[in-house]
Amino acid sequence: MKETLPLKLKKQLGLGLLALRLSIALVFIMWALDKVFVPEHAMKVFAGFYGLDISSGISVAMGLAQLVFIGIFVAGLWKNITYLAILVLHAGSTFSSFAKYLDPFNNLLFFAAWPMLAACFALYLLREHDTYTLSKTQKTPIKAYT
Repeated sequence: MKETLPLKLKKQLGLGLLALRLSIALVFIMWALDKVFVPEHAMKVFAGFYGLDISSGISVAMGLAQLVFIGIFVAGLWKNITYLAILVLHAGSTFSSFAKYLDPFNNLLFFAAWPMLAACFALYLLREHDTYTLSKTQKTPIKAYT
């Protein structure tokens, strides 16, 4: 038996998920722009947190590819793939910083990753209710919230 949500709740849930998607995208956009405009910083991050040596050219290419991907994510396209990818990417970033959590008071800003990880998880779990998208496979399009 399929449950249906009241229209008001559908609209509110849709707006809440849109807000999550846009705020998550903002963080990913800033990380991508960092790779493009300050590749030296991105190179240090990759070396320090992931043990990877990348060139500035690779950093820029990754940042540009990330911006394209984020555009697809912001549009709400291919939700099963893009929302899961966002969750996996952010989980990797969060867990790669594990040592920072062991010295919490000198690394307080790293703890902001946890509520964002929860937001990514919630967005993935509720993706079928994220209705304010450009997706053509929308099951139940809803009119603008009034």
